[in-house]
Amino acid sequence: MAFRTSPEFSYLAQIIGRPLGDVPTTLLPRDTFSAAEDVKLVTNGAAVARKLIKAGIRQKAEEYVLSQVAQVMAGEELSADDERNISSLLNIYPDIISQIPADTEHIRTYASRCWFIVLAIVDKATSPVDINRVILDSITQPMSTIRHSQVAGALFHNIGAVFTSTLFVYLNAVEASCRNHQDNSAQVQHHVKHAAMVLEKALLDDPSIAEQMSIELSSFCLSYPWVKRAADLYRLLSSMLDKVASEEHRPADTNSNANSPK
Repeated sequence: MAFRTSPEFSYLAQIIGRPLGDVPTTLLPRDTFSAAEDVKLVTNGAAVARKLIKAGIRQKAEEYVLSQVAQVMAGEELSADDERNISSLLNIYPDIISQIPADTEHIRTYASRCWFIVLAIVDKATSPVDINRVILDSITQPMSTIRHSQVAGALFHNIGAVFTSTLFVYLNAVEASCRNHQDNSAQVQHHVKHAAMVLEKALLDDPSIAEQMSIELSSFCLSYPWVKRAADLYRLLSSMLDKVASEEHRPADTNSNANSPK
């Protein structure tokens, strides 16, 4: 017995409700039949299904990332695969980053065990205050060469948002790191080279830093004259300070003809 459909159902629904091979020979009145409505129903249903699937995948991704973060905080080491997975998921769903705890304790733990989480938080930050806070929380005294490379990279790529106060803290940490090793050792050269690279970038981005940090930068460069980067930084600093001094002593231009009678 064929399934009877009400007149309100679309033509497609009536076909589906009939036995196999039983196709209606007459169409319903035009006001009860609309192929466009059938297409719209199917299309909308597929769109809703896709949204639900995407929402489910995104939720699973967030749960996975946060569970891995919790493992990091518990002292567990993440595998290389887990790190790659987390990094990929944060690239696909950057809004998950806002769910990752970013207080000082967490940042310091990420910095020592899972640096790319620090970078993800810095990249997501929109406020210079937040960028500087995260970077400052990542700086230790002394720093290992690996940690210094990581911190230097974060500073270098965000130099336009880095405060002078942050550079002071960074420079102090670099000098503390150098004091842990013998002069001219590979570790000292590594620290000085990376610091000079960051500070040179800072000077070029904001020349006023030359005056603000003139004493500290001069002392740093003169302490490691055998490192080429430090010598180059000192020359740059000196030229910028000389330029400032010459501008300060330059007499004001006067136009002798400006007030002369015509």
